[in-house]
Amino acid sequence: MKKLYSLLFTILISAVSFGQTVFINEIHYDDAGTDSGEGVEIAGPAGTDLTGYTLTPYNGNGGASYSPVVSLSGIIPNQGGSGYGTLWFDLAGLQNGAPDGIALSNGSTLIQFLSYEGSFVGTGGVADGVTSTDIGVSESGTVEGESLQLVGTGNTYGNFTWSTSMASTYGAINTSQTFGAASPSINITSPSNGATIAAGTTSVNVVFSTNNLVGGETIDITVNGSKTTNVTSPFNITTTNGTTYNVTVELVNGGVVDSDMISFDVAALTVVADLAALRADVVANGTGKYYQISSTPTISYTRASRNQKYIQDATAGILIDDANGTIATPFTVGDGISGLIGQASEFNGVLQLIPSVDATVTTGTTITPEVVSISTLLTSWEDYESELVRINGVTFADAGGTFASSTNYDISDGSTITFRTSFSEVDYIGQTIPSGSNNMNVLVAEFSGTPQLTATSLSELTLSTKNLQIAGFNMYPNPTYLGYVNISSKSSANMEVSVFDVLGKQVLKQTVSDNVLNVSKLNAGLYIMKVSQDDASITKKLVVK
Repeated sequence: MKKLYSLLFTILISAVSFGQTVFINEIHYDDAGTDSGEGVEIAGPAGTDLTGYTLTPYNGNGGASYSPVVSLSGIIPNQGGSGYGTLWFDLAGLQNGAPDGIALSNGSTLIQFLSYEGSFVGTGGVADGVTSTDIGVSESGTVEGESLQLVGTGNTYGNFTWSTSMASTYGAINTSQTFGAASPSINITSPSNGATIAAGTTSVNVVFSTNNLVGGETIDITVNGSKTTNVTSPFNITTTNGTTYNVTVELVNGGVVDSDMISFDVAALTVVADLAALRADVVANGTGKYYQISSTPTISYTRASRNQKYIQDATAGILIDDANGTIATPFTVGDGISGLIGQASEFNGVLQLIPSVDATVTTGTTITPEVVSISTLLTSWEDYESELVRINGVTFADAGGTFASSTNYDISDGSTITFRTSFSEVDYIGQTIPSGSNNMNVLVAEFSGTPQLTATSLSELTLSTKNLQIAGFNMYPNPTYLGYVNISSKSSANMEVSVFDVLGKQVLKQTVSDNVLNVSKLNAGLYIMKVSQDDASITKKLVVK
């Protein structure tokens, strides 16, 4: 967001500036009909004698000159009192390019080798072995009376840029062109105006550049009303979440010569207790917000691809997608991850967290996959997305075949769901698809509204069938506000019950013989309950009101 201050510059021109060279200022080579008026305009300091200068047309097909060298003459006039001027030279028969070029030289000294409709290497003459500079614009069926011209402000070729076809100005200063010394200027190059910086960012560098300095300038910067004088780039700003920063840089030389200003935001940060709370907030408010997770989830799987990590706590799971490698700390399966901050996003229906700061390794909690059925996942997969769960008594429809990567397979425990080989790095790719009925630990995924399962290793697909889910297990009420929960099964044997809080701490352990679990001493909240009976076990979520 540029803000200009007026400054009076007095330019005294008493002689030709020998530091400036002449340059090609305007070109016309093609009309929609019969070509006419082809030629080249030369610009430079007023009073420059062009005797000894030459123009050489070059053919892009082969790189050699296609017409005799054109000798120039004449004195460049002072046009508009600018101290600079132009002279036009007719060059009938300029070729139509794809590509072609023109070399400007002073005697044997090459000044410019410009081309249009592409670049090529010159062969012979003053541009022998030189690669042309494509001006980046072209004439293709141009209306007669138009040309390609330099526009901008300055006194050297580099101060200007080529414009697409506009009304020709042969022998005159081009439209939108001003000759004279370019004014000193300052521009903020980073961050961009209106940028939103990731939550968790504690400092931002403001980067700025200056041009056309005359000497003696200093730079002041003002951030949200607080000015610092005589600064250099980059200037570091300490930032906090949820704050807008208005930044102005001023180029000062006795007074303010030029300035630039931007405004950027550091995103607000929503602190959530656990992954379930994050998911609930996304359901209510959509993706895009930044979150800080207060719980300490455990890593269930890591991938080199996009630095991905599957994590879960006692409440839910989520996929960390870290293509930028923001989390530089190494993590392995079973590690706890703390200090997790990131932005919620969605890819093909899967909720992801894109981290904005590094995280810390801490002690993880043992993940005991909750036992679920395929029928439950078919209707409630969002409740288990990115979690490691257990399904018992599963068969593959393609048993005996071979696993291929990125392929779908049907699996069933009475209900059928898609198993996908999503991970090319796992050890079962190329291996035989298990036969018979197996218990398996799988990660719950989704693809555009359809649930999918995948696994992290062959061993997770062929778990022992001894540790089956407790037959006929039932618990009610859940949630409970009565101070107890009724639990039952088809067996009359005692049940060993352990209850854990969301941080993985065991808060209750009971042997239940009368089908009643006393939870009156538990605070309201979410818990994980693990029940063992005979040779079977089951894990369930318990909500105490």
